[in-house]
Amino acid sequence: MRILVGNDVQPIDEVAASMTEFGERYTRLLFTDHEIECCGENPVTAAQGLAARFAAKEAMLKILDSKLPAPPWKSIEVRRDAQGRPKIVLRREAAYQARHQGIEHISLSLSHGGGIASAVVVAQVAEHGSEAL
Repeated sequence: MRILVGNDVQPIDEVAASMTEFGERYTRLLFTDHEIECCGENPVTAAQGLAARFAAKEAMLKILDSKLPAPPWKSIEVRRDAQGRPKIVLRREAAYQARHQGIEHISLSLSHGGGIASAVVVAQVAEHGSEAL
């Protein structure tokens, strides 16, 4: 078994500025309906939540195979599990790449404070007979 780690930070004010400048065009390009709905309509809390999700998507992209084309942003989604913990859900191209890499489990941690949102993604990868590092 191998472990892959991706992390990213995102200034909340950058997301807020993009939301102000581009509106729905920005949010609908990068985030799923579910993600937008979960972040609410209050511009301050929405920017915090979307910045954390932006960081999570970037962190996940750092884990996926960089030799393949980057999957669409909306094929990586942040949801909550039954206990309220954040989790990554992969669809279409992102799911294909994860399966291709042998990724068996993904964990996600999100945080925001001091004007910065951060995310750490940890993926467990099956070795499939290859040599361990």
